[in-house]
Amino acid sequence: MHRRAHRHRTPPGRRASGTLRERLALAAVVLLSLVVGAAPAVAQSVSDGAPVDVVGPPATVLSADTHGRGRLVEAFGDIRRARRIAVIVPGVGWTGPLLRDEQGAGRRHPAVQARSLLAEMQRSDPHTPAAVVVWLDYDPPAGIDTDAARSERAVDGAPRLASFVDRLPRSATISVVCHSYGSVVCAHAAPHLRIADLVVVGSPGMDVWTRSALRTKAEVWAGIAPDDPIGIVPHTRVEGFGHAADPTAPDFGARSLPVGGAHGHNGYLVSGTESLRAIAQIVTGHARAVR
Repeated sequence: MHRRAHRHRTPPGRRASGTLRERLALAAVVLLSLVVGAAPAVAQSVSDGAPVDVVGPPATVLSADTHGRGRLVEAFGDIRRARRIAVIVPGVGWTGPLLRDEQGAGRRHPAVQARSLLAEMQRSDPHTPAAVVVWLDYDPPAGIDTDAARSERAVDGAPRLASFVDRLPRSATISVVCHSYGSVVCAHAAPHLRIADLVVVGSPGMDVWTRSALRTKAEVWAGIAPDDPIGIVPHTRVEGFGHAADPTAPDFGARSLPVGGAHGHNGYLVSGTESLRAIAQIVTGHARAVR
């Protein structure tokens, strides 16, 4: 009698890991793709483009310290009176000193984006007091490098983001708008965020394979511009490298954010774009108007 050979089968829902050599090789490919392919996006976010003048309130510093390369949290509008608050979480390349320096700031500067979003929120709902916060109380990777391909900096910053949001006025409805690597921070904070909506744009991934794995009651929205170079980053996670699934993929489960008019990696909060208008409608409670 011949015994039937037992073949190991990968359990349903579990991804085959492959050999160590294969996993390390894939990790190297992920890192190379990040460094070579997405570097232009970082250059755009650090070199801010042509200066623009967006009318809006001056920044109010909520917190600042010298941890890492400098951390800073600024508010635009009166968060004590606001009934709708959007918290912007920037990504790679930003530091406290860069954020504070608005001289020659272009449309990609978070302070400019915050004023653009606030103005659009006020147009969307002129009768509801609103405010926007730029939250940079973490240490983003300096560039598209090993730190950007991994999640340690996001994991470190996530508890501070959750704590900050929890301290905002209970009378306000709060949403977070997460750009690029900032979406990784928001993903790790998601189970602990007291928010109505979580919006991610230009995301390399959120370290999960499905929206349900974020363990949040918030509505999750995701969008990416067709010419955003972050789109070429492989959506995988190997040996701690990569940030898992594309949150804009249909099987991820997030709601689709329209991005008409947005260009490149940093054009989502630019006046006149569908993405800015949609984000403003979402955070002011008019998500039904988003198509």
